[in-house]
Amino acid sequence: MKKEELPERYFYNRKKIYSIGQILKDVIPKRGPVEKAYRNIENAWRIIVGEEVFSKTEILYIKNRTLYVKVESSTIAHHLTNFERLAIISQINDIMGNKYIDDVRFKVGRLKDDGRE
Repeated sequence: MKKEELPERYFYNRKKIYSIGQILKDVIPKRGPVEKAYRNIENAWRIIVGEEVFSKTEILYIKNRTLYVKVESSTIAHHLTNFERLAIISQINDIMGNKYIDDVRFKVGRLKDDGRE
């Protein structure tokens, strides 16, 4: 195959032809540490809030040092926000070993049915 015949989405090297996707996989860092931190926070969440509350909540994501959690009912959201929020932040940071979370936000919504109970 000649160099001129290749579509634009391929790059030609002296020895091989590389697709853009392969080059990006090599250049963009793996998400390993982020996924590991997420799993650690999820495990810490289970320990901190207990199995009953854990089964009625779902960690959505972490953005700008804020943990977003979906809860099954407004009653649980109210309780966690007003009575447990500061303790949860402190305990997560203690378990993670540094100041990883500054705030926790709760959103009421339907949880995924993934057999967590």
